[in-house]
Amino acid sequence: MRYLAALGAFFILLAAYPEASQAKVSGPCVNCHTMHNSQGGSPMAFVITGGSKVYGGLVNEGLLNTNCIGCHQGTNVIGSVPFVLGTGGAPNYGITGTEAGTNTLAGGNFYWVSSGSERTGHNIAGITPLDSAHGVTPPGGVAMGGQITCGGILGCHGNPSAATQTQAIMGGHHGKDITIWQDGTTVAKSYRFLSGIQGMEDNSFELQPTPSKHNKYYGKNRVSETDLAAGTISSHCARCHGNFHNGSGKIASGTFGAGVWLRHPVDFDMSRAISSTEYVTYNNGIGTGNPYSVISPVATASTSTSVNTTVDISTSANNGIVMCLSCHRAHGTPYDGILRWNYKRWPQADGYNGCAVCHTTKD
Repeated sequence: MRYLAALGAFFILLAAYPEASQAKVSGPCVNCHTMHNSQGGSPMAFVITGGSKVYGGLVNEGLLNTNCIGCHQGTNVIGSVPFVLGTGGAPNYGITGTEAGTNTLAGGNFYWVSSGSERTGHNIAGITPLDSAHGVTPPGGVAMGGQITCGGILGCHGNPSAATQTQAIMGGHHGKDITIWQDGTTVAKSYRFLSGIQGMEDNSFELQPTPSKHNKYYGKNRVSETDLAAGTISSHCARCHGNFHNGSGKIASGTFGAGVWLRHPVDFDMSRAISSTEYVTYNNGIGTGNPYSVISPVATASTSTSVNTTVDISTSANNGIVMCLSCHRAHGTPYDGILRWNYKRWPQADGYNGCAVCHTTKD
């Protein structure tokens, strides 16, 4: 969801320069900016409506031609700007969003929630109406000051204290370098402009990912209910959905990790449950060198610039860490709960039990 804000300005420039997805944005300034919002007597700022650019009546911060949403509508192909709002029909998601021929990215797509299926995505202002069930109160959280946006105070991307989306990611796009580990020290050096979040970004945004080509998510093997480490991808989700992630008596009863779970654990390495053989055989492995799953991915404590192609569940390697994105996508999917796969339809052919990638004895 918040993925969209930060991506906004970043990918305006990328539209004409797909190679820029490999490093910080470069190219002619006019690809993204307009000095006077006028050329040849016509306004230059635009929005995209029904797949077409509509000019006039707009003045954007940062001298931008358009906003986050205006930049990221379209159909993904290899080398294109990352599109998170499909136009001209539903994106090709496949069964899990990872099959050959799919054209969705790591965060999924807002197409389905924008088409009226509220449970299939985050309800971003400018894309969908306010959520009719939850309003401005995210599940597991407290009321926000308004409808969620791409970035800023009400959004996911950029500076979380900035009043507007453009201010939130100011300077981020020009300083971005996505070929190395993002350490979260600045917005520009944060994973997908998620301020303070660490990780390594696949340069094609996980378009048709493989075990050797995917995002590398940062996680920490926590030791208590309140030990949700800064910098992890799950800690970012907890900004809004805190009760699902953190707080005494919120996610477990009894001894953490040995008592009874009240909510599915996150930032919890599966090797800690080594007594259960179902985790040892994660993704049909044998505990050591299990193949990494792009269907139900896991986080790692490693901050190296090598992609984690295998997962070791047999020791405390801390690279089999369950996270929010093990089951969900950030923007949207065709499925309820923004799940990565259609669990409700399993075991029918168009369903999939992604839970069984980790819970291997329960398929």
